[in-house]
Parts: sequence; C-alpha cells; structure tokens
Amino acid sequence: MHDRLKLPPAMAQNVLLTGPLWVSAYVALDYISFVESYRGLAITPWNPAAGLGFALILLGGVRFAPVVLVSPAIAGALVRTGSVPVSIHLVEGLLFGGSYLAAGLLARRYGKLDPRLGTVGDMLHLMFFILCAAVMAALSYVGVLGWAGLLQHSEMVEGFIRFVIGDLIGMLIVTPILLLAFARRLWPVVTWQAPLKLLGIALAFAAIFAIPHASEYQLFYLLFLPLLWSTFGVGIAGAAAALCVIQVGLILALHIREGAIIDLPSFQILMISLAVTGLVLGSMVTQQHATSLRLRNQQLALSRALRLRSMGEIATVIAHEVNQPITSIRTYAGIASDALKAEQRQLLAEAVGRIRAECDRASAIIRSTRESLRHQKLRPRRVEVAPLLAEMRELMLDRLKANGIQLITRIHSGASTVYGDPVQLKQALFNIIDNSVDAIEGSGAAGTIVVEVKASDASIVDFVVSDSGPGFAQESTEFGIMPLLSTKPDGTGIGLTIARSVAESHGGALSIEREDKRTIVKLRIASSGQTADEDSSAH
Repeated sequence: MHDRLKLPPAMAQNVLLTGPLWVSAYVALDYISFVESYRGLAITPWNPAAGLGFALILLGGVRFAPVVLVSPAIAGALVRTGSVPVSIHLVEGLLFGGSYLAAGLLARRYGKLDPRLGTVGDMLHLMFFILCAAVMAALSYVGVLGWAGLLQHSEMVEGFIRFVIGDLIGMLIVTPILLLAFARRLWPVVTWQAPLKLLGIALAFAAIFAIPHASEYQLFYLLFLPLLWSTFGVGIAGAAAALCVIQVGLILALHIREGAIIDLPSFQILMISLAVTGLVLGSMVTQQHATSLRLRNQQLALSRALRLRSMGEIATVIAHEVNQPITSIRTYAGIASDALKAEQRQLLAEAVGRIRAECDRASAIIRSTRESLRHQKLRPRRVEVAPLLAEMRELMLDRLKANGIQLITRIHSGASTVYGDPVQLKQALFNIIDNSVDAIEGSGAAGTIVVEVKASDASIVDFVVSDSGPGFAQESTEFGIMPLLSTKPDGTGIGLTIARSVAESHGGALSIEREDKRTIVKLRIASSGQTADEDSSAH
C-alpha cells in the first residue's frame, strides 16, 4: 500500500463520524443519478455512487467495509422502492459493496497505486481495478436478477453490458477526484481561465441539447474541447475537475429534459471515451511537468556540485592562504614582544592591531570554506530518547527563545529507546529541528515545533517533527529531497540530505508531508538492533 493512500487521520480513526456522512453521500448520488434506468433496476447510464464506495475502500481500507456493504442496501430501499423485492435490496449491499470492497483491497495490497495519479502507470492501474470492480458487481447482480426471475435470459447480456458501462463511467469520474483531493490536499490556484472553461462546458451543453438532431451532427464531441483545455493547462487535477463538472451537467440536463438522449449506448461510449482520454492525458501532462521540475532541480544541484567539485584542490590553496596570516602573526608577535620590552607603546599597539587583522583574515578564509562530509562508520548502541531530546532542546534553546518558538516533545509508549549511533542521530535531529526553526524565523511570527517519537511496530521508531512555519513547496513534498538544493538564500542544501543518509544507514527513511497547513518531517529508524551498514557487512 502506498503511504499516501489513506484518509486524513481524523476521518480514518473516527468511523462512526465518517460512516454516516459517506452513506448519506452515497444515497444522494444514487438518487440524482437514477435516470434512464434499465427496467427500473439499479442499472443506470452512470453510477457515481460506485466511485464513492470504491474510493472509500482505497482510502480507508477494510475498517470501512461495513459502510460500503450497507450503503447500496440503504440506497436501494430509499431510491428504488417497489421496483424489486426488499430482499433484493438487501442482497445489493453484499453484491455491490462486496465487489467494491474486494477490488479496493486488492488494489491496496497489490496495485502499488500512488493516489496522486501523477504517471500513466498509476492511472492504468486504477482503471484496471475499476474495471474489475464493475465486472464483479455486474456479474453478481445480473446473475441474482436472472435467478430471481426479474430478468429474462435474453435480457441478461444487455443488462450486464449496461451495468458495467454505467459503473465504469461513475467510478472513472468520481474515484480519481476523491483520490486527488485526499492525497494532494493542495489544489492548483483558480485562475482567470476557470470561468472561461466553465463557459465552454455550458456552451457545449447548449449546443447538444438545444440544437435539434444534435447526435446526427456529432455535437457531443464538443465536450472534448473544454476537457482538453483543462487537461493540458493543469494536468490530472484539471482533467478530473472538468470530468466531474461535465457529469454533473449531464445529470442535471437529463433531469430537466427527460428522453433528451435518444441513442443512450452511443452516449455512454462517448462518456467513457471522455473519461479515459482526459485521465490518461492528464496523467501524461502531470508526469511531464514533474519530469521538467526534476530536471530543473537536478540542473541546479549539478551547478552547485560543479562549484564544489574542486574542493580537494582548493584545500591546498586554502592551507597556503591560512599559512600566510599565521606567518604574519608570528612576525608581528615578535615585534610586539620587542616593543613591550622597549616600552614603545605606539609600535606595540600597531603590532597588536596587525595581529588582530591577520587573525580576522585567517578566520574569514576558514569561514569561506564549507567542511566536506566524511563517511563515518556507525557505532550503534541503545540510546535513551528522553535525554536525546533534552540535549536537542538545550542546543537550540537560545534560538528558540530569540524567535518565540515553543518546542514540544512527546514520547509515546514503546519508543523510550532506539538502537543507533547517538552522534549521527543527534546530527539528523538537529538538522531537522534547525530547519523548522529557520522556517518559523523566516515567517516573522512566533510558532511551535512538535517532536513526537512513536513506535510503529516492534522494530521501527519514528521521530516525527512538525512545525507551524510556511512549509515546503508542494513539489518538495511530492518529489522528495534534492541534494545540494536549498530554498534558503544561504543554505547548502545538505541538512536534510544528511538526515536522510542517517535514516537510511539505520535501515529507515526520511519523508516530508503537508497536513493541515503544517509541515511534517518523519525520521524513521529501524530499532531492531541491526543497521543497514551491519546488514550489508554481514553479507
């Protein structure tokens, strides 16, 4: 399961609160989309409620299984009262909900699906599992209807095809936008083009439903124009938003003008074409944007690396430059000693002034050189977390007070000790907390830094540092830490890189997230007693 494939913690933990909201949304979507149904059954041209149930399992997992199983039964009893026996409505919950549950759990376990849908591979994986869910639901539902005598054998194939297409349309449009909303949590800024795009969709609908014999002129394809505009401009988020608006518009149009669409199967195929085209192209555009951003970042990092490449050669020059002021200091010290003996105060003062100037020159040479990193062998041992955090507080105390920053530490049960190199752990934590202090200091306002230490399981300890600063750009959280690339004017771009190296050498990882306008940096350490270095040396 991908780390981002989850609901926000407040929703994920409170099933009793999230469940009724999701059931209400499911019933509402089932109600407004129950138009042009096949023989009054739960077979409609599009079924957005299916996308809602499938998305809930992808985001929330098996804990929301009761919600997904109950929602179709409640919707059937409330929306399609009298169309089929009550027993069929109860079975609908097991059939529909069970299909969405099974496909969703399989996608979470085996799909390796990134819910940000930033690549074509992610989108194709999602479409595959959507197809699986639709086929499973259609086979089971149509089979039960045939067994109960509500569908003739000659009608079962048509019912199956209509059901699959309706569920495909609903899930292709609703599921991606929900995944993007909960995974990205940061949508593109609405620009002046948004009203024009909405106007384009409205004009396309006007042409489709106002002009007589619109289908003969293939005016339905006008919907591709605003969709492609949104897709190429914004990427997957723009495609998902445009498809959602188009679906809502179609449902409203059919409620207002019943029977407006004569050739319903052709129109369904058009909707699937719209959805697949928009989502695949949107993923391609987003992937291209991400690739371009990575390339720019790598070019910047390469530029910095080239400037530092000659550090070894420069070291010799620096030693020579530092030797010059040291030699001068020795000379002036001798002059000062002679002047002191001869009681020549003016000469003594001049000599001391020259000594001070040469000291300043040597200091400037040393400050202008950044100390190169050296790989150090790990010396792991059991480290008490509380003293470690207390030392961090002591080291940062002056900066915390100067900027009005409150540092809060919390050690959860089972995380009182960690196995690792104490020196490197201190350096990694110092870099992360120092980065948070810089962020809050740059905002010009007081803030809070929270350090929580949690035991994910018996062998993993997470140091979770969150702050109230402005945070990283979205690209930094999505594409990870770039070595030698800093957002600070005087930054080296190696602080978090060092922290990541420490985490990886301890068998863990470093990750950056944004949650409720807070930046969260998670330093994960394997606390099993064996580090990555030891593991590799054992082989």
